[in-house]
Amino acid sequence: MKRLFLLGIALWLGAALHPARAATPDGTNPRIDSDALPMQSEWQLRSVIDPQAPPWQDVFAFTLGMAPESIERSRWLSLNPGANSARSPGLFDTLQGRTLFLSPAARSVCGGRWRVVRLERAALDAALRPSIEVRLVERQADGSQRVVAASGRIDEQGRWAVPPKTCAGEDAAPAGSLAVSSDPTPDERAQTAPSLRVDTQSGQPGLRDAHGKWLTPAPVRDIATAQWMRDRQEPIPADATAWGLIDARGRTVIPFLFRELADAASPRRIRLCVAAGTPRECRWQRLRGGDTAAALRPAQDPDSQRWGYRDAAGRWAIAPQFRQARAFRHGYAAVSGPYPHDWRPPGWQDGRPVLRGFRRAGRHWVAEAMVRNADTGGEWSLRYGVLNDAGQWLAPMPDYALHIVVLVPPGGRSGYYAQMLAEHLPKLLGREVQVDYMPQASEADYRRLMTQGGDAKLLLAALRLPRGGIEGVHTRLPVDQLMHALHPVALLASEPLVLAIDSAKADALGIRDTQGLLAHARAHPGALRIATGDNGWTGHLAFGQFRALSGVDVRRVVFKGIYPDSDTVTREHAAELLFAPVNGVAVAVQRGQLQVLGTAAEPAHPQTFDGATWPTLASTAALAGFAAYDRFSLWAPADSDAVSRRKLQEAVAAMLALPSVRRRLQDIQVVAGSGSAEDLLALEHEERRRWELALSGSVDSTPVDSAPVDSMPTDSAPAPKHAVSSPAPASPPSR
Repeated sequence: MKRLFLLGIALWLGAALHPARAATPDGTNPRIDSDALPMQSEWQLRSVIDPQAPPWQDVFAFTLGMAPESIERSRWLSLNPGANSARSPGLFDTLQGRTLFLSPAARSVCGGRWRVVRLERAALDAALRPSIEVRLVERQADGSQRVVAASGRIDEQGRWAVPPKTCAGEDAAPAGSLAVSSDPTPDERAQTAPSLRVDTQSGQPGLRDAHGKWLTPAPVRDIATAQWMRDRQEPIPADATAWGLIDARGRTVIPFLFRELADAASPRRIRLCVAAGTPRECRWQRLRGGDTAAALRPAQDPDSQRWGYRDAAGRWAIAPQFRQARAFRHGYAAVSGPYPHDWRPPGWQDGRPVLRGFRRAGRHWVAEAMVRNADTGGEWSLRYGVLNDAGQWLAPMPDYALHIVVLVPPGGRSGYYAQMLAEHLPKLLGREVQVDYMPQASEADYRRLMTQGGDAKLLLAALRLPRGGIEGVHTRLPVDQLMHALHPVALLASEPLVLAIDSAKADALGIRDTQGLLAHARAHPGALRIATGDNGWTGHLAFGQFRALSGVDVRRVVFKGIYPDSDTVTREHAAELLFAPVNGVAVAVQRGQLQVLGTAAEPAHPQTFDGATWPTLASTAALAGFAAYDRFSLWAPADSDAVSRRKLQEAVAAMLALPSVRRRLQDIQVVAGSGSAEDLLALEHEERRRWELALSGSVDSTPVDSAPVDSMPTDSAPAPKHAVSSPAPASPPSR
């Protein structure tokens, strides 16, 4: 378990199985929470994996803000969720196959005077240009607020091309150019020839390929079900009537679904026809039972005006209940009565759509259907869905909540950064973020997280670079090889170490700065001792670089654990100097027990503590190029998607650019990360070079068994403002 604990440096951003749903603001309350916008800016219409059982409630999820006949002329398909849906309106680019939503940056207009709090609907104007209607909250000069609705146009990045309000408070002019094209260009039209064809059987439309294979649900063969589906293509009046067939005991043999119905024919057959245009589709259906109703005669009840059947004695054999009734033939009678609105075909599931038709749009197909589910309020309603030319249904899959899984106990630096991400990423990504702590993760858990995370999982870790460690320094574990399968996303933060000296020793030896330290070390070879943590930690890297670059003869005293406790220098006098993070020495510095000679940061990032700026070790000529940081970075699992990684990298960069975040990081002596995935790979290469430099000469060390392997430094608490109480261990196998 100790070895697994040393693996527990990783923060994993995982996917929950529950979609993020923001609360819908109350439009009657002018003091609307401006962060409650139910916007899913990262939705894409994605192919349904299982074509046999697609999530119909997601496929047929939209109404249109345009006339259906306009679909074929427009590049943009307006997607308007129903009143019972938590989704936001959007626009689907039928040529590029992407979904366009209002971007997070477009939530405010005119420097924050107007805040978008709800998307009402998406639509196309008379020129087939897309527009978005939104609800806005105006923050007035006296502090009051008012709510208005207005429409504007967005460009291809979801930004305002024509804002809904001008900065003077007026509605934007309806005229204006967009960065998007409404109609396909001639070249684009030439590339959109469909590879499928629309076919209709028994009143049921579908798409077939060149070989005749159905790529949408094949029409059912049961003629009664086919007629019921045909009827469901249009709203059915509450008082509608239809024809059916009964036997001599009054039992329904053919449901009351048909507009016309012939009498049973010999030998006990009936011809059923689906009203589906010209020519009609008809089939013969065999009947069961005998000719036992010859004595029954249709009769009308004078009171109810309903029809039933009397026997030879004039008694009601079948009670009067039908609108019309014909004589029995071959044991069966055709009758008409109220349309059975509650009837369902055997095995039918209400979530299944009843297709009405297909229209070509760009490189896609738009399907219209009658559906009945929770999003329609339980009523049959006309909705639209999208397919590609492969016959794959596209569903607006929401981005599920990101679970930041911290594989060490709460309170460490990894948890601190995870909480920071959970605070800011929801607004930047449009999805929920949650932090989970899993300090007991097993080796099997690591394997799953590295290889089976998909697009929704990300590793946030104090990851030792290079991945897998350095031969001869780091203990190799089985999961190390998997580390190389991870994809880089972004550097989150870099925490530099400091080189501190016992204040009493500094006074006695006359050491006031790095130059004085080097001069004393050259004059007294081997006399000075520098304390670090175990092999493989950042302190080891810092000591090796210090000795290799300066050429001075100093001894390393190794303490078990991540970093040595400052007490080992100030009280136990086991060494004169130590390499440790700021929060590991801050209390002793404030008490005057330790003096910081320099930080391991690069010269471009000097550290300030209690109003004083500490010099960087690299600013001394003999230590030029010196740097030693704990790196906190984001990595994606082997099966992740490049587009998802890029979106997260952009969101993290936006978070790190926030002034409030930069101030928080500066307060804890942290250098904010930045750059692309390629920059992170370059940093990994640079860290390998630093390790090679640190190990270029023999390094004498004296182990001190003063702390258990799994312990944390004890002098790590309240040093700088917002300082995290304990450092997180590094990545496998060293932290």
